[in-house]
Amino acid sequence: MDSLHMIKQYRDLSISMEELSNVIDVNSFAPPEYSYSIIICNEHATSVLEKYKQNEVTELDIARWAKFIMLSEWYDYCEESYETIASVVANLEAPLLWGNYADGDCGELNEFMGKLSPEKADSYINALKNNTEI
Repeated sequence: MDSLHMIKQYRDLSISMEELSNVIDVNSFAPPEYSYSIIICNEHATSVLEKYKQNEVTELDIARWAKFIMLSEWYDYCEESYETIASVVANLEAPLLWGNYADGDCGELNEFMGKLSPEKADSYINALKNNTEI
């Protein structure tokens, strides 16, 4: 299976980060010929959130997915909903970014952080459907 196909599967969280790391170096930049070649639209992010709600993936899977989407050069967002997708992905990545504070006494950061819940997932899905930023 070619790497581009696997990268598309990871966009949809049909494979794990571990499976993806078997075909590409997930810690390095994409080769120039592949930069921004996989587009993420509202329906892709919505599908990932639906998988979370159906317990097919975990909160950690979602946070790792969001971080990889944000930081790698393999993906870009649909132009017509760029800001919406960027805001949702940034919110989904926050638990991993601040993970060492998640269970501690950290005042206001704890409120900002929160844990992904089905209700939060629904609010992100609603934002994606209405193309509004979080």
